[in-house]
Amino acid sequence: IANAVPGNVIPISETEAKRLTERFGRIRNVGASVPAQHADSALRGEAAKASILALGATRAELAYSDGSRGTRAVDWDAAQLEALASEAAEGTFEAGQTRTIAGRIRQTVYPVPFAVERADPSVFAWNYNGKPMFMFIATDDTDGNCVDPHEGRTHMPLRVADSIEALSDEAGGRAREIDLLKCGDLNSEGRRMTGCFWAPELHVIGGKLSILFMPCFDGPDRNPDGTPNDRAGKPDMWTGSCHIMQLKQHADGTDFDPRDPQNWTVPEPILDPDGGTLNPVQRISLDMTVISDSGRWYYAWQQVGSIWIAGFDPSCPSRLTSRPRQIVVPEFAWDNMIAEGPNAIVHEGRIFLIYSGSLVGIDYTTGLVEAPAGANADLTDPAAWTKLDYPLQKSGVYNGRWQLGTGHGMWSHDEDGNLIYVFHNAEYDNGCYGGRDAQVRRVHWSAEGMPILDMQSDEELDPSYADITMEITAR
Repeated sequence: IANAVPGNVIPISETEAKRLTERFGRIRNVGASVPAQHADSALRGEAAKASILALGATRAELAYSDGSRGTRAVDWDAAQLEALASEAAEGTFEAGQTRTIAGRIRQTVYPVPFAVERADPSVFAWNYNGKPMFMFIATDDTDGNCVDPHEGRTHMPLRVADSIEALSDEAGGRAREIDLLKCGDLNSEGRRMTGCFWAPELHVIGGKLSILFMPCFDGPDRNPDGTPNDRAGKPDMWTGSCHIMQLKQHADGTDFDPRDPQNWTVPEPILDPDGGTLNPVQRISLDMTVISDSGRWYYAWQQVGSIWIAGFDPSCPSRLTSRPRQIVVPEFAWDNMIAEGPNAIVHEGRIFLIYSGSLVGIDYTTGLVEAPAGANADLTDPAAWTKLDYPLQKSGVYNGRWQLGTGHGMWSHDEDGNLIYVFHNAEYDNGCYGGRDAQVRRVHWSAEGMPILDMQSDEELDPSYADITMEITAR
């Protein structure tokens, strides 16, 4: 900037500069390789053929500019593998010989948006009685109205497919949605659930596929202070609380079909150890998630604008076993007003819990707190958690397009076992807010051990490294 006069200048060392660059600089793919593979030339017939075909699962190793590494599945040339497998079966692939197999590193780029007006999204990889299955569930946020978007026809939409990409709007996922719950269904207390069905998350709890979510009910005639309630007889978010429903199982322990609403238990409110509401101050509690570590189970959720945690027994998931304790409070300019939408993953001995800060809109951000994993960690102790003092993700350009108001994310995994991040961003049309759209990205772990949520496609995999070869030597 011409004629600019620097204000405060803070001298830093080369080591500090390197650390800052690693933390805040862009990380990019700088190489790809496949370790040399070997085949047993003494094998014959089907055993030899199977040993060669098994090498089709060999993954590529990717190197990055910060020194970190990753792996990706490869689509190997099937004809070349089959030909080599036949050679091995016939005994003509002899010791000392080498063959080269061509392949292309697999990189699915998910549709943007993944699901229009589907907020607080959850993608879940599940084994349905031996068959891989992927599920997508979210808050209906049509036209930005997540309380009663269809005037008395509120619902909980579930999508099921054999791949993550097939769950997207572009692949027809929206047309195949199933309403697991709808306005007027009763909870276990006999109360009519009339709105919201907020932030449904899929988890396996006590061996059962489970959904945590928040329904709301019609507002009472009067507010606690005695004034008339303008939401009387209509869905009122302030009547909502965390609930759980679980997929039923057959006598032999196999699961019922999750696509049939009748195969789920009646939703139950999750209560404190004494059977009371989680949030006696405001009543509303929401965005509940599960943390499981070293045989101990915890719920984390949002109430009074902050993140709380408590233990529970997976054999009785509707009742807490410890008193709720507050672990995340909004305190910075980027997470002011509220901290919500927690979701956690255990990675290399640490628990990474992401949450969303600020209010829904372009200021929405993704924050992070972390705690040590292991038998000696007490996650209900606020002192166990360390908070990152800047956002892990915020509004920005991704693959050449702006995504505003990113937040309420969930960790998940794709078909190849890669960690992915499922979240929503705010939808704007000519400056007018119109709801929130679901998005899906892969996650990269930096050399420093931090999750990178906004790695661009060409940073994840440089196109010049996408085509790759594998050397197989008989010995």
